[in-house]
Amino acid sequence: MSPFLIALFLPIIGYIIYDLITSTPLNVPPCIPRLPVIGSYWHLLWYNYTFPFKAVQYYANKLQSAIVTCYFGGLMTFIANDYNSIKEVLSKEEFDGRLANGHLFLDRAFGEQLGIFFIDGPVWKEQRRFALRHMRDVGFGRRQEKFEASMMEEISLLINMLKEGPINDKEKAYLKNGMARFPDVLYPYVANNIWCIMFGERFDRSEHHKLKYFCESAIEFQRSGDTSGGALSTFWFLKYFGNMFKYKAMMKSNLQLINFIKEHLDNRKCSSDDYGTGLVDQYLKEIDKNKNLKSNFTEKQLVMTLVDIMFPALSAIPSTVVHAIKAIMHHPRVLKNVQEEIDTVVGTGRLVTWDDRKSLPYMEATIRESLRYETLTPFSIFHKALKPTTLCGYNVPKDTPVITNLAALHNDVNLWGDPENFRPERFLKADGQLGKDFTFPFGFGHRICLGETFARYNLFELVASLIQNFNFSFVENEPTGLNDKLPGLITSPKETWIRVEPRYT
Repeated sequence: MSPFLIALFLPIIGYIIYDLITSTPLNVPPCIPRLPVIGSYWHLLWYNYTFPFKAVQYYANKLQSAIVTCYFGGLMTFIANDYNSIKEVLSKEEFDGRLANGHLFLDRAFGEQLGIFFIDGPVWKEQRRFALRHMRDVGFGRRQEKFEASMMEEISLLINMLKEGPINDKEKAYLKNGMARFPDVLYPYVANNIWCIMFGERFDRSEHHKLKYFCESAIEFQRSGDTSGGALSTFWFLKYFGNMFKYKAMMKSNLQLINFIKEHLDNRKCSSDDYGTGLVDQYLKEIDKNKNLKSNFTEKQLVMTLVDIMFPALSAIPSTVVHAIKAIMHHPRVLKNVQEEIDTVVGTGRLVTWDDRKSLPYMEATIRESLRYETLTPFSIFHKALKPTTLCGYNVPKDTPVITNLAALHNDVNLWGDPENFRPERFLKADGQLGKDFTFPFGFGHRICLGETFARYNLFELVASLIQNFNFSFVENEPTGLNDKLPGLITSPKETWIRVEPRYT
């Protein structure tokens, strides 16, 4: 046999042997084509390198299956792509697991399974329950008059900043000549509100640059999980290639979040022996109570819990608001309808409040449509089967990762009809009131986002108040197009200048 034929057939024979060795179990979903070692990942990157989640939707349609199998390296993963399959994943307790032993999750948390975002089991339940109980007491997920008053003060300050301009050199970085740099200008508002829940205090305007740094660290962590950074979760050894695959950037931004929190935590421990009502004080009290016992309540666990609760709020809320504002700017009919509704219901003598939400269905529908139109977390957070189970009739072995493809759900033609169009009316019934919401931007079930109520409150207050008080217009040569966005753990908008014109004084 000629050397050419040998060279031709050896890879084919090798692949056949590989396929036999790594053959998939019986009764699993159709599989996206895969290659030795790298699995299906190559096909996702080949289809769309920047946003590979779009390839999954393509293959789901091609394979005519709402659930597909995708190999990340040698790891068999199931991906749910429509409403019924995604809801089943989110509803079943068997899928409440996380990839807690992943090297990236351990590296970011002192080499341990800490926090509440990327862990599962009894410790997750214990820590989540404790955090929620004490955060609700101060307004996180529950109406609380003092906290809502504090939020309205922050809204008023933001509007004043946009109207009056900067008061110091640091603010000139995101405020100038009737323009604002988004999402930077939103960072102090968002950070102060979540910080108040955690520490029971707020930063003064003169310290807003510290909050901006805090938020920028969170957004850098999110963006480090882009296509190149995402390869780290499949091939652990890539972290030794410097920052080629974003490992250093991810760890650096994570450490900045940790150090920022630890600095203020140390100050809190030294300043007083009295315990307040915020989560930090209550957690420190619990640590002190269990200091002579074997306990999961440790300072490391507290730090990572604070990181896990805060970093999504610091980055996701500002990103979502900018996505919404840009979508509305590109659809002036929607802006006109929203402003007319707010002017009729609320007027100009006061700010929109949460109590107005039920009387502003078009405003709420616009926020829901923006969450659908630009899916912030296309693959959400990976789930894991805690034991052998089934998904829509397919067998799911124990420890199998399961992904909910929210981007596919939010762009399902069979569900939305015209998903490519930005049309808030799709969330309204014939009588103009809100209808059923078939989106899952915050997840569902036991692992629903801890801060869903907090986030929805902030999104409504921010978007409604900004639209009530300002008209927005494009700044030439600024990245304000709907495709001016960056991949990562979330899809974030590029930083951009937008002209803000007060509607009234």
